[in-house]
Amino acid sequence: MSYLHFFSALTDTLVAFAVSGGYIALFFLMFLEGIPLLGIAIPGHVSIISAGFLAGTGVLSVFWVFVIGTIGAILGDCVSFFLGRLFGWPLIERLRPFFFVSESVITKAKNFLGQHTGKALILGRFNPVTRGLMPFFVGANKTPVKAFWIWNTIGTLAWIILSITIGYALSLGFHAVAGWTSRAVVIAILAALVIAWSYRFVNLRFHIFKRYELFVLGLNIASLLIFFRMVEDAYSAQSFLASFDLYVNGLMNDLLATSVGQGLVNAAAWVSAFGGMIAISLFTVVGGIVLATHRKWRSTVILLLSVGSTAFAVGWIKDVFARVRPENLITPQIGGGLNFLFDSPHIFSDPSFPSAHAAFAAAFFVVVTYLAIPQMKRWFGRELFIVGAVLLTLAIGLSRLILSVHWATDVIAGWALGVFCATASILFVRYVGALLEKRIA
Repeated sequence: MSYLHFFSALTDTLVAFAVSGGYIALFFLMFLEGIPLLGIAIPGHVSIISAGFLAGTGVLSVFWVFVIGTIGAILGDCVSFFLGRLFGWPLIERLRPFFFVSESVITKAKNFLGQHTGKALILGRFNPVTRGLMPFFVGANKTPVKAFWIWNTIGTLAWIILSITIGYALSLGFHAVAGWTSRAVVIAILAALVIAWSYRFVNLRFHIFKRYELFVLGLNIASLLIFFRMVEDAYSAQSFLASFDLYVNGLMNDLLATSVGQGLVNAAAWVSAFGGMIAISLFTVVGGIVLATHRKWRSTVILLLSVGSTAFAVGWIKDVFARVRPENLITPQIGGGLNFLFDSPHIFSDPSFPSAHAAFAAAFFVVVTYLAIPQMKRWFGRELFIVGAVLLTLAIGLSRLILSVHWATDVIAGWALGVFCATASILFVRYVGALLEKRIA
């Protein structure tokens, strides 16, 4: 199967990169995290945990991960310490706005340092907010070099050992999961962990996301896991969902043979027409223009990016998996002047996985709901709007099953992909927009 080759090639490439450049990358990431202000944007913690994970899977050596990670971290902290002794607090104050660091972060680190130098260096290493700043602050505070070396080494060793242990423990879980599932699901689980960690990392350092955007994060991770689950089962001849695909297709075929069959086909064709790329693109352009005229630039970007990224992802994934459509598909032409909205004969040769209609509908209605709900004051109106958006998304996906132009797993994967692209776009634009606002302020 093409998808098996794709994931095998992807994982083999990642392993080869880790073997050839993993130690070098680890050293520089650990070193750069110790540089004042710059270190705030460097994911040093996730790097050392990932290195521990790779050591547990046999890709890297746990000994060299420990040695190189420790050397990189200590050297970065030393550079930061001596910069602090040389330039002092004025350097941080001048550069702080360019790295989106708030005054409260600086104050918090100063207060932490004022309590006890040794405690500040050890505990500061475990705090993602102060990890990249504390050695500089200690240097600016004119702490003796000997005291810095002792306490910083203790804190670094404790942090490195704990982080590698966490990564190594995760690798044991990886081996357990890989024993009963596929590489696709394992990749999805790892990606979900990275997304969750990134959200926490960004929000802890920049305080960007609102409380209700935790729900957006949950949808993002859930949709990713569902999509990869569809990838795994859609191409396995022995899986439950492979049999489910055949069952649903046969059920639709039997239903269309009844007296209500033609009416269902006509209704499904119309519903499907307004969930396709052309219709959703028109809705998106009109919605973008309306938002732009009201100077809601962030909402405009979220809408355009969500639908645009969905279109790109659907096209690319279709080419990668090249799944064949059901043989009994129906392409009715009943639109008169609106025939351009309906399926054309080329659909017979177009790959099936995932369903573009389901993906576009999910992405569009997730974004519309996200943008519209905060504007509604009454809870009943909000709940009614959410239910309507969900029902429309489901109806468009189900219409593809009635027309037998997709397998059930195509539609489920399309819904999941659309939700993922929409929620990822929301979180990304919220992140970039908030950073720009902080920079301008």
